[in-house]
Amino acid sequence: MAALIVLFSCTCSPRNTGTETPSEVSKSINVTGVQITRASLELNVGDGFHLGARVLPKDATNPRVTWSSDNEAVATVTQDEGQVKAIAAGSAVITVTTVDGGFTATCPVKVNGQAEPEPPTPPTPSDPGAPKAYGATPTAGQLAWQRRELLMFYHYGQATFSGYDGENEASRIGIGQWTEDLLLKNYKPGTINTDQWVKVAADNGFGEIIITAKHHDGFCLWDNPESTTDVANAGCSNHTDVLQGLRDACNKYGVAMGIYLSPWDRMIETAGLSLSVYETKYKNALKDLMTRYAPVVEMWFDGNHAGGFNWPSVNKVVFDANPECVIFSNGGPGCRWVGNENGDARETNWATLDIAGRGLSPSNLPGDYGTYLGSGDEGASSWCPAECDFSIQAIGDRNGWFYGASDSRKSARDLMDLYYKSVGRNGVFLMNVPPSDKGVIDDKEVRIIEEFTRMRQSVFGKNLADGATATASSVRGNNPDKYGPQLMLDADYDHYFCTDDDVRTVEIELALKGEQTFNRVMLQEYIPLGQRVKSFEVEVRSGGSWTSWGRGTTIGHKRILTGRSVKADAVRIKITGSRACPVLNGFGLYNDTVSGL
Repeated sequence: MAALIVLFSCTCSPRNTGTETPSEVSKSINVTGVQITRASLELNVGDGFHLGARVLPKDATNPRVTWSSDNEAVATVTQDEGQVKAIAAGSAVITVTTVDGGFTATCPVKVNGQAEPEPPTPPTPSDPGAPKAYGATPTAGQLAWQRRELLMFYHYGQATFSGYDGENEASRIGIGQWTEDLLLKNYKPGTINTDQWVKVAADNGFGEIIITAKHHDGFCLWDNPESTTDVANAGCSNHTDVLQGLRDACNKYGVAMGIYLSPWDRMIETAGLSLSVYETKYKNALKDLMTRYAPVVEMWFDGNHAGGFNWPSVNKVVFDANPECVIFSNGGPGCRWVGNENGDARETNWATLDIAGRGLSPSNLPGDYGTYLGSGDEGASSWCPAECDFSIQAIGDRNGWFYGASDSRKSARDLMDLYYKSVGRNGVFLMNVPPSDKGVIDDKEVRIIEEFTRMRQSVFGKNLADGATATASSVRGNNPDKYGPQLMLDADYDHYFCTDDDVRTVEIELALKGEQTFNRVMLQEYIPLGQRVKSFEVEVRSGGSWTSWGRGTTIGHKRILTGRSVKADAVRIKITGSRACPVLNGFGLYNDTVSGL
């Protein structure tokens, strides 16, 4: 209420002293007049003012008054309280009238200006409930696998010492034929420091390792109950159970463990076993691995000469012991080969794949990078994201999967480029780091990996969007506390921004905490609810003007756009196409000044 109030007094009955008559004790005091506390008013349209009245005399028995306006199109007044509201330009007269005696007073009112639009009434927040999952979604194992992002592969075995990796033609390398005796003699490590292998991974942010328990040559790094071509053979010079050493080191450093078991086996070819007999042996060996070294988070089925196994029954062996294991192959079902061994995914990369429709299995080696392996199948019914494999070593223009002292090495800059093209395109980075013939990861590799780690930390150690103020053109249920865009900026993976179900395009504006210089923009979808976004654009505001900075198609778990360096005080994300309401749980701005990319 305003400070101006109706002034009145209350006449109380005086104490009877014994000398007054009863009529004198109950005598009332009549009103003799009224005044308004303002002689006139001048208001602007939309303004309000509280008029007051003074009833005369001050101790009148009934001081009540009423108010009225002679032109309510210009100014209104509340009948009992004298609250004036200016409605439109013009003049009006406000009158106050006493209830006792009908005395009046007036206040002329002048209203200036045009009516300002009433501010919109904020919609009442509501909670329509979290959006439902859309299409295929990841299992708990697949989600954990994707969030690890960086995986390390170890190719190790008799080929570390001989170079005969099983893909060689025996006649071309002058060994006549593959024999058990040959492979056992080739394998001649002194020490095997599996603890160092895993420590290198853990120290550099790699959350999972995968070991070649058996490559194409048929040599096994553990006591395989279905083979004698293994480290337990008396003819082998080193009987170390390499898988047990890795299992122990993974437990020690908190790194997840995966296993590679090649379906192609040159020793089986040499023995001339039938496919059905070999499949039984293969599944028995697989069961031993899955139970003896559990938990196994990823099973790697190389598609090279994979044969005609009954793959659903092979997969069942894996899932019986490790239900959340991610099975890699050309067609999953857990994750898919990206279609090349260069370590990069395509710009458009869906985590969904039409496994059933395409009849995919490890044995049919379908497609290549330029087909659905590189991009996935939009809206398909199976969740099967891309894994991008490559080796840190190279022999000419091909990967050096097993250690070679004279092989060339990728640089830290090369690794950073592949990080942007794998993790930054909704894939997973799988780098082969072959342990040397000395039983350790060579210092050459360690130095490169550590430099790569320093680069990543330099670029991604500080999110330049921290402290930004986020707004959006649409928020689910008009409830920004629960679904607003600021949730894209907090550290909780399960907090996300989203729109109502029928809203598939949206603009998100982030006013930065001062001007920031950046050349990398990161977005994340909350993939537990599916992959949705088909296209987006990034705009930046510099010097008060908005310009386009970059465009993309799919987002998925993580999308990192690389582009020109810009200094801006705001960024706008436009989701221009989405299969369902967008659900985003991550945003970042970064400045890469170290990689040279």
